[in-house]
Formats: sequence, structure tokens, C-alpha cells
Amino acid sequence: MNQIRNRVLLPGLVAALAAQVASADPVRVERLTWAGVKFVTADTTVFVDAVGTDLWDGGAPGGLVPVTADTGRRYALVTHAHNDHLDVETLKTVLGDRGYVICHESMATYLASRGLRVISTPSWVPVSRGGFTFTAVPAVDGFGDDQVSWVIATGKRRFLHAGDTLWHGHWRRIAGQFSPFDAVFLPINGVRVSGEPLQETPAVMTPAQAVDAAIALEAKLMVPIHFGHSSPPDYIEADDPLGTARAAASRRGLAFRHLSPGEHFAIQE
Repeated sequence: MNQIRNRVLLPGLVAALAAQVASADPVRVERLTWAGVKFVTADTTVFVDAVGTDLWDGGAPGGLVPVTADTGRRYALVTHAHNDHLDVETLKTVLGDRGYVICHESMATYLASRGLRVISTPSWVPVSRGGFTFTAVPAVDGFGDDQVSWVIATGKRRFLHAGDTLWHGHWRRIAGQFSPFDAVFLPINGVRVSGEPLQETPAVMTPAQAVDAAIALEAKLMVPIHFGHSSPPDYIEADDPLGTARAAASRRGLAFRHLSPGEHFAIQE
């Protein structure tokens, strides 16, 4: 196992695993509140960073979307343990007695201690469940906590969800293993957080950095997440992150789609 943990997967392994377990059913992709995204096939629902609790005192950006599932098989992925990405009580409710949280091994003990059913994995090692293959890949947290991004594959379709990562040097390594991506879900609010003095370096990717990341990942489509909330002086996001990201993507020829919370689209095989 130690040898597996210390090397990147052989090219094509994730694609082969996903193809073995997946059907040609369309994937319905829905944006949830804040950074949350939901993937649904005929019999499986996958949540990433799903939050159903009102952390914004009635001002959730774009509205608070209910976290629900109609399928028998249910899984949740967590990029990191901050409360705007991990909502334990909501996950307990929506996963029920049979669903699982799939997480990086660094978070497994903590999540299990909160009463969640956990499947843990090291970085770069795929986990296949419910017709999907999930792989934790590197990310960098703005506060130095443990964080990963998730590659989500089913059939020939591939997605990446990047939590609220900073810019880092792993994008091309991820692309070399998994690209092209049908869609990538990237944080764009470039937020500066409280401190004395207020830091000028963002704790989350800026709009321009997110576009750079999408291009490095060879993404067919970029969907912005994690934006629309500013609470000075403690939490100050970049000016007009959505407009800035859209303009940068247009200038560089990158397909860009804004989904309001609750909106969805479908991707065929």
C-alpha cells in the first residue's frame, strides 16, 4: 500500500475502472448552495460539499437549496472539514443508514467520530462505488488545514470539484492523469480574511487563477462555485468575481457556465 500511495496511477486506470462500473445513463449535474454540487444517475446520487444548514442568516448566496436524494445509492464527498463545506447533520439525514461519506484518509477519523459512515482513501487511489470512480487529488487550504479536490468519473465522463483551494502547482499533474474534463467546478471568490493587518493575499483562488486552472486542466467547461458572499471586515471577496471570471474565460476561449444554486444540466455519454 505504501508503494501505491507514493506514485500517481498508471495512465488510463481510472478510465478503465469507471467504464467497468458505469452505464451510459446521462449524468444530471446540479449546483447546490455555495460550493455544493450534486451528480445524479438513474440509481446513484453523489454530493460534493453539500450544505443544507443556513450559515448565512437567511442570506445564502443564490438561496439555500434543499439537499435531497431520490436514488437508493447515495454517497457524499468532502473536500475539507470547514462548516461551509461539511454539514454533518444534513449528510446524516440525506445519506440515511446506507449511504457513505467518501473522504481522504486524513479526515476519516474525524468524520467517523461525528457519526458518519466513512470510506477513506489516500490521494491518487481510486474508489469505485455506485457506477462512479472517485479519486482524491491535491489541493491547498487557505488556512493550512487538510484539503483535497475530487476527480469524479463515470463511463467516459469526468469532472473535478476543487472545494475552496488556493492556486497550486498540481494542476498539470492532475490533467496529465485524468484530462480532458467534461466540467470543472472551481472556487472564484479570491477572498481575503480577517487579521491584523488584513492580509492582501487571497485565501481562495481568484477569478483569473480559476480560469488558469481550468485551462491547465484541459476542461471543456468551467462552472464557478464558492462566491457571492462578502462580510467586511472579516471576509472580503474579490470585486465582482462572477463577472471577472466570465470575462477572463471569454478572453481566453474557455467555455464558461454560471449555474445559480438549484439549476442543473445533463451530460450524456
